[in-house]
Amino acid sequence: MGRRRPARPRNVRSLADTAIRMTEHPLPGTSAMEAPVVVASNRGPISYSRDDRGRLVPSKGAGGLVTALSGVFFHDDATWVAAAISDEDVEIARGGRAVGAGPSQRVRFVDIPSDRFDLYYNEFANRVLWFIHHYLWDVPRAPVFGDLTHEAWRAYTEVNLAFAQELAKEAKRDPVYLVQDYHLALVPRMLRELAPEARIVHYTHTPFAGAQYLRILPTRIRQDLIRGMAGADIIGFQSRAWAENFLLCARQVPDLHVDLRSGRVASEDHEGQVRTLPVAVNPHALREAATTDRAKEARLEVDEVRGDRKLLLRVDRLEPSKNIVRGFLAYELFLKQHKEWRGKVTFLALFSPTREKLVEYQTYADECLGEATRINEELGTKGWEPIEIRLQEDFLYAVGAYGAYDALMVNSVFDGMNLVAMEGPLMNERHGALILSTNVGAIGRIGRYALTTNPFDVQETADAIAAAMELPKEERRRRARGISRSVLAHTPETWLWNQLEGVDELRRRSLEPSEKSQEPDQPRRTFDDQIGGGY
Repeated sequence: MGRRRPARPRNVRSLADTAIRMTEHPLPGTSAMEAPVVVASNRGPISYSRDDRGRLVPSKGAGGLVTALSGVFFHDDATWVAAAISDEDVEIARGGRAVGAGPSQRVRFVDIPSDRFDLYYNEFANRVLWFIHHYLWDVPRAPVFGDLTHEAWRAYTEVNLAFAQELAKEAKRDPVYLVQDYHLALVPRMLRELAPEARIVHYTHTPFAGAQYLRILPTRIRQDLIRGMAGADIIGFQSRAWAENFLLCARQVPDLHVDLRSGRVASEDHEGQVRTLPVAVNPHALREAATTDRAKEARLEVDEVRGDRKLLLRVDRLEPSKNIVRGFLAYELFLKQHKEWRGKVTFLALFSPTREKLVEYQTYADECLGEATRINEELGTKGWEPIEIRLQEDFLYAVGAYGAYDALMVNSVFDGMNLVAMEGPLMNERHGALILSTNVGAIGRIGRYALTTNPFDVQETADAIAAAMELPKEERRRRARGISRSVLAHTPETWLWNQLEGVDELRRRSLEPSEKSQEPDQPRRTFDDQIGGGY
């Protein structure tokens, strides 16, 4: 049975227009709008453990990607393929069965040996791909690629192949495959080799490194990653900047032909379309979360921490791309340059520990906590600590805190989108200001209403803190309302709709007579030619 058509979002062409186009140019088989959906991601929407009586019990999967996607796929007929994380997940995977995750959802687990998973996930996906796409290396010293890196690459390839093989089992249903993120960059091409007619979307939730920076990777690895993603029909990114970076990287792969203006990437037997498809937050889920006892308790606790002071808030995973140390240094500079604010503002930092097995993350976490301790010792008084830190994995606490801030800091060095920058303003009750890095994907959606800052410039960030504290009431209200309107104009359903519609448009275009494509021996377009392109 085909999946239920999602409700029409407000910011895409009407159902009538779509219906007319489908009537004039009917597609063979089932439209992507009506086809089953198969999602693939490293983590799934649920994971299993055993209760006190030894029974298998599910719990919600961890991770920001699962949080972002669950609201879309949990009310559609969907199959979700994910790595088996717990021992109980492995047990289910080895049984060869899918398990229910809702009225019409199924989850299939991919069984990966623990040593290969560690190499695939920690050593390659996180230590290599996360670092390169967020520009985190101290290039004169790191990285150094040796035997361990190449063994981790082999494990990454094996895991991607295991996912592709599991996905191919669904091919007879003619689904639309939605492959998620940098963990599974090789899957689209592998899956296409197993199921040549498959309809595949690959979506990258992180930034995508620029062409010259990506050349840090070993040549074969770099080219295979690009070829893998180019096996998809739709290659989606959070912002235009990341889409442009991918196209410029693809131009450097010898057997790929790139049209920068249209955003097309072609190999000998396939053509894909690069699209900018920003994710959205689910306001209904946030408002429901705000009604829970835990969120209400958190709000009371945060109000007590703030007292009669202003509250500066940040909500982040405790990892290097979030630029936490510079955020603390900027706050310190603000307090030194604006002494009248000492004792009148508190910086509440909510951190979720992450990837603690990696020494780079452990070291950075220690540095962050050390800077906060130093600032408190140097500038704090008996009745006031400049920085308050909570180390906890507690989404409901964050939702409660969102309502109470006077300014929210999002100063990531680079970020694919950053949902905190959109969630916070939706839930805030004080018309709080948003201090926003110019290097996050959300800048394109809400940047005009934020106090934007270069994340590497602590003076500029300190000035933004001062401006946030001193904004007139009417200006705060205008900016807060502008952010809320911009965020609410997009929904998770919009994000899904645009991907499915893109698959149908690409398929329809492949059935129509097309103009002669750019020949390989023609001069390649310059960087400036891409401005105004169609992706």
